Amino acid sequence: MAQAETLLEEKKNGYPWRLFFFLLFCSLLGVLAVLPYLSAVLASSTLTLKPLPLPLPILALIQGVTNFSIAIGLGLWFARKLGLGAPILEAWLYRKSYPISPRLVAISCLTGVGLGVMTLLLLRSPIGAPLASLPVATEGVMPLWKRFLACFYGGLCEEMLMRLFFLSFLLWLFGKCARMSHPARSRIIFWIANLVAALAFGAGHLPLAAHLVPLTFPVVTAVISLNAFVALGFGYLYWARGLEAAMLAHFAADLVLHVVGPLF
Repeated sequence: MAQAETLLEEKKNGYPWRLFFFLLFCSLLGVLAVLPYLSAVLASSTLTLKPLPLPLPILALIQGVTNFSIAIGLGLWFARKLGLGAPILEAWLYRKSYPISPRLVAISCLTGVGLGVMTLLLLRSPIGAPLASLPVATEGVMPLWKRFLACFYGGLCEEMLMRLFFLSFLLWLFGKCARMSHPARSRIIFWIANLVAALAFGAGHLPLAAHLVPLTFPVVTAVISLNAFVALGFGYLYWARGLEAAMLAHFAADLVLHVVGPLF
């Protein structure tokens, strides 16, 4: 009875609290999963890092709870205003009927693999030449389990931040500016927002790159453009198929880039 009353209250309020806490839990798992990889990458840097006031996992969890509570909380609010979100997860958490399509899973995974392969080829072309000195470019020497766990951060955390929150926010904002009641239905508004979000996603990788190599113009251009390239695909899947599709594609792309790619 208490569970039924809670469900009715959540529906009445119109905010998916179960989904919020589930995504927050997943985001913290993603934060912890990337720490071994991040520690290995930073250890290969020639820069001297300042001592941390607390152990890295504790600091990461504190920052993660703060950042992702805000991002997920606002992201779900914007998404519901736009008719976007995570329909499969929400249906599962609220015991609604929402059949999982094997075709959707296949499309998402194949899209991610395709984006990962194309990015890998670009990294090994003149376009990616400025990044050849990055320790990440030679991460084949890193233990496989560290590279595998890092993929969960991209698939979970980055999609919550950049698609659920930031892309949804941009769509909502541009819709307000254009005085549109349903901005997510406009392809023009979507692609403008998706491009801005993709460029921001690429720029978000610059701080880590700055710890490893000087941020010359070619390095900045390569980091932003290559990351923005894959982000456009993830953004489209989020808009067309839901957050779960973007997460699957991002995870598959990272598997290609961080797990399979370094083997060749």
